[in-house]
Amino acid sequence: MAWVAVHKNGKEGIFAHIPTRCKELGFWYDEAEYGGVFYDTEISLPKCSIKKLIGKDLTWEDNPVELKEE
Repeated sequence: MAWVAVHKNGKEGIFAHIPTRCKELGFWYDEAEYGGVFYDTEISLPKCSIKKLIGKDLTWEDNPVELKEE
């Protein structure tokens, strides 16, 4: 499934894997490997998208939330 999280600057993102918090730089990231190359799977979301998806606001202090199928 996918994961959503909010960066320290308030930007929202959706990730293919559970993201890790980088406290020093204020953002979340995940890593996936394809052909020996590692890359971040994040897709930026418009503001307030996470609230529409999960029914509540998230902040930088919150853990990522997994989106589950209904």
